[in-house]
Amino acid sequence: MQKIRLLCFNIHGGRSLDGKRDLSRVHGLMQRLDIDIGVFQEMETRPSRGGASNDVQTLAGPERPHHLICPSMEEGAGWYGNLIVSRYPIIRGLRHNLETHPSLEPRYAADALVQLPWGRLRVIGTHLSLSVFERRSEAENLLRLMQAVEEEERSPILLMGDINEWQVPSPLLRYLNRCFTPLPCKPTFPSLCPVFRLDRVWHDAPGIRVTAHRLPGKGIRKLSDHLPLVVELEY
Repeated sequence: MQKIRLLCFNIHGGRSLDGKRDLSRVHGLMQRLDIDIGVFQEMETRPSRGGASNDVQTLAGPERPHHLICPSMEEGAGWYGNLIVSRYPIIRGLRHNLETHPSLEPRYAADALVQLPWGRLRVIGTHLSLSVFERRSEAENLLRLMQAVEEEERSPILLMGDINEWQVPSPLLRYLNRCFTPLPCKPTFPSLCPVFRLDRVWHDAPGIRVTAHRLPGKGIRKLSDHLPLVVELEY
């Protein structure tokens, strides 16, 4: 049996609840959990926000040398947005623009085709808007853009990220649940007393066992204002 483990985490710009910005803490978490692929939202490298040019390397470490950078906003050499880091090669990476109309914080999705030793896996990470109207159009745009990418052979799909949907049921969740299989996860926000399921995972992976769970623990709660999700696939 083959297994792969992913971490889905809104890292709040790398700033912990104690006010310190230290991406090596997140790297340490991935090491302890033996994470193969990290899918991050709110990655921050802009100097004006405390970022640095080596932040991606600090977060990923030498163990995950393959990166897909997906900026939502850019400032000089720095950027803010989504990031995928992988132990295995990313053989195709796309940055999907999800906006229908211009907004203060543009929304994008990182779409990575990862070459595992035993096959390929398509991983999509995103961070949707706080606006209920924008979220629905962003999700529709994402599905349309995903379906338009047909150059790769049919691969298992994981879709995950900070969806910013706290209403249940909701038209957005019904829409996504019709397109993919949702994984049950506990609330992730706010991290100190989680009551909202803002972070979610879906899959389209026939014949593969896929599970997801929220990480508990006092130390983990202080890493960000969100709690991370661990996703496991067993082939």
